[in-house]
Amino acid sequence: MRITTLVDNLTLTKCLGHWGLSFLLELVDSKGGNRKVVFDTGLHKKSLLFNIKQLDVDLSDVDCVAISHGHVDHTAATVEVVKATGGVKVYAHPHTFLPRFYEEESGKRRKHGVPEKEGLEEIEKVGGEVFLNTESVEIVPGVWTTGEIRRMTSFERVLPLSRRERTIIVVEGSEVDDRILDDQALWVNVKDAGPFVITGCAHAGVVNTLLQVQRLGQFQRIYGLAGGTHLVGRSEQYLQQTIEELKQFELSLISPCHCTGFKA
Repeated sequence: MRITTLVDNLTLTKCLGHWGLSFLLELVDSKGGNRKVVFDTGLHKKSLLFNIKQLDVDLSDVDCVAISHGHVDHTAATVEVVKATGGVKVYAHPHTFLPRFYEEESGKRRKHGVPEKEGLEEIEKVGGEVFLNTESVEIVPGVWTTGEIRRMTSFERVLPLSRRERTIIVVEGSEVDDRILDDQALWVNVKDAGPFVITGCAHAGVVNTLLQVQRLGQFQRIYGLAGGTHLVGRSEQYLQQTIEELKQFELSLISPCHCTGFKA
């Protein structure tokens, strides 16, 4: 399996960087078939499309698109990516495309969900077929979503950007605190290596995410982890507890990025 970073916060190449994430997964399945999956579509569509051109990436043979969760920095170019593929399946959680806001103490709000013109209707207009599911789904042979991740650990919890803000999602017409239940990851059981997990932000908790994969595949250990871990801004105690908890998975490879933070 090969993972190409299409966009991330930082870049040391000819590509553009911004706060957001998009990966291209390329692998050979058990029957020898070549598979390609785009996971998330970044924050700025112009940057993502520029990077795709710079990296000489061909999206015309992409099998599907998967979305980790419905935040703007992971969903800003889904329509453009689907259009470039010629129309493919898009996998996401049922909450992904719901309205989301940050609300300040003053009552002022700002949107932080899927951007306008990148929603369900627009995706379908360019040939996309959206599948919304809370369960684990095999999106191409050998690549699975985690589905909605169980919150098992006592210390991993969703935090707003600041203590003065409330995060809100509109579910069935009601405004509720946003626990980011749509957060999901991808996983692949790599031949001769073991399970490899790819996260978007791991809002559900990176430990919870790996526990989910371990449970789904009945694995004893996890081979590798790549992606956002949402450890930026966390306390020293939180970071140390995360490190200790990660040891149980006996990871051989870890490649954190995006919302992990330099300290973590």
